[in-house]
Amino acid sequence: MYPELNGKVVIVTGAGRPRGIGRQTAARFAAEGASVVVVDLTNDSTGVDTEVLGIPPDLGATAASIRAAGGTCEAMPADVSDSTQVNVLLDRVIERFGRLDAMVCNAAVTHDHGMSVANLDAETFNRVLSVNITGTFLCAQAAAARMIESGVHGSIITIGSRASRRGNPNIIAYSASKFGVLGLSQSLALALAGAGIRVNCVCPGAVDTDMADAEFAIAQERTGEPVDALRERAASAVPLGRLTTAEDLSNCIVWLASDQSAHMTGQAINVNGGTWLS
Repeated sequence: MYPELNGKVVIVTGAGRPRGIGRQTAARFAAEGASVVVVDLTNDSTGVDTEVLGIPPDLGATAASIRAAGGTCEAMPADVSDSTQVNVLLDRVIERFGRLDAMVCNAAVTHDHGMSVANLDAETFNRVLSVNITGTFLCAQAAAARMIESGVHGSIITIGSRASRRGNPNIIAYSASKFGVLGLSQSLALALAGAGIRVNCVCPGAVDTDMADAEFAIAQERTGEPVDALRERAASAVPLGRLTTAEDLSNCIVWLASDQSAHMTGQAINVNGGTWLS
């Protein structure tokens, strides 16, 4: 669909979860002929909890599935909240492929949706912000530097949320971080436009992923309501009548990296089935 992506080099962070946005996006880029570098935490990342709501990443499985489908994929573990690891990652990508055309800043963490303002501790708050907003900045900054050095007019795609648009008392840290991603993306778009680098933000709704399953399971423990009923209620709150899928998101992300969006920067695109319209 996007022949101009054939031979391009793309990094996708947060690509280790089995049904996550990152894995689906990486697979879609590879199907377009891009060489893809998938990034996530691994179990040997010292001092960092690799699980998000009990779901461990598996970068090896992501890379293996893409290669099995005929794609070009390298797995490179890194903690996006660590500037040293991010810069080592980018140096490795340039050494391996010689260039970088697109960076998808997808890595994110959340927290128990039952955490109120009274019981949200500073450690949790800071960890969410360090990955979701600082990690997005570090990856975008490092990617832009390499694009500028090699004269590439690249694309940086950040991942916001419906929580970027409206506060939520149950996900205070997450919402704060995703509001920040929106402002960061607009600011980076202005800062990098002169270098021909575009920065856009994709804002998902309630996405049908492993993380959503974990959140529904936590809600079931808290409320006693069956998971199927919780899912049905969440889907019925979406005007288009279903949860957003990782494929929905990957379609938009790949388009933003293509030439078909060549005059778009600083935009925040909702992919959420009309959430917040009703």
